[in-house]
Amino acid sequence: MKILLFVDKLYGGGAERVASILLNHLSERHQMSAVVFNNERPTFPIKQTIKTQKITVDGGIRFLHPIERLIKIRKAITRNKPDLVISFMVNLNMYVLLANVLSRTKTIVSEHIAMQTEQSLSKKITRHILYRFASMVTFVSKSDFEYAKWINKKALIYNPLSYPITPYFHKEKYIIAIGPQKRWQAKGFDMLIQVWAKIAPSHPEWKLQFVGANNSNYISHLVETYGLEKRVDFLGWTNEIDKVLRSKSIYILSSRREGFPCSLIEAMGQGCACLAFDCKTGPNEIITNGKSGLLARNGDIDDLAKKLQLLIEDENIRLNLSAGAVEEVKRFEKSVILQHWDKLIEEVTRKSK
Repeated sequence: MKILLFVDKLYGGGAERVASILLNHLSERHQMSAVVFNNERPTFPIKQTIKTQKITVDGGIRFLHPIERLIKIRKAITRNKPDLVISFMVNLNMYVLLANVLSRTKTIVSEHIAMQTEQSLSKKITRHILYRFASMVTFVSKSDFEYAKWINKKALIYNPLSYPITPYFHKEKYIIAIGPQKRWQAKGFDMLIQVWAKIAPSHPEWKLQFVGANNSNYISHLVETYGLEKRVDFLGWTNEIDKVLRSKSIYILSSRREGFPCSLIEAMGQGCACLAFDCKTGPNEIITNGKSGLLARNGDIDDLAKKLQLLIEDENIRLNLSAGAVEEVKRFEKSVILQHWDKLIEEVTRKSK
């Protein structure tokens, strides 16, 4: 079967990593092609048998770019003649569904951004109208799956672990947070710095580290404002986050909102003691509070600080949560999640025969 997958890029975030995993897996049975719109940085590993095409939107009149993108997506579908189209992320899903609206090609769109937060007009239109034209809509959280009651053709498929489970118990006194700095508001990095400012003076042997693209100065300025320059490291972006996580004691997720935090399950798979805000959506579907991690009241800086201090000061709690995390995260292993994708694709394509 010929499958054409659309994704903005094959580097960076959790959805993009999932797309690369799915591409590699499906290429074992199907003829796979991928269409990307940005390939400026090294990609996640993709098998050589997968044909990757780039669409460039560079017309001189900026307000016509959406039309140019729509036309080029339609041409890509017509040129490749796939039996199935798969698209990742809500903004791209809109274009793919519009481009394919008059076609009989089966289309699966994958939703990775929490639906229960403030939405732009384009997202509302896509989710409430265009998703009705999809053959299937996949969600990465039970909360969003149940929330989207107006969508009949839908499935819940969690994101898979990117790396093998590798508990490593020689942990150093580092607290790690993951995400690009330009998304500091969604990731709650401003709140995390406030939390660290409360705790750092009492624990001089510990450091907070950020992993992700250093593409914003705001958090760096905030670190300077609180006088934490020697207590915070910015490690930049890496494609080997498993190696970074392996030696860290604590992973912290301070997000105001999430879709499905892949970095959380990756940290659990590497044996970190994990702490997260109980935000919508994701963390409370991943962590069993008190057994495989700790959940703090959503947006409550004092509660997050209290629980982080507990983890820093009690090694036994860290070790117990680490062991619990390794067990919990087994349900997100690639072999488990990709079986769900295989069954879904078989179901969608079978209905077209």
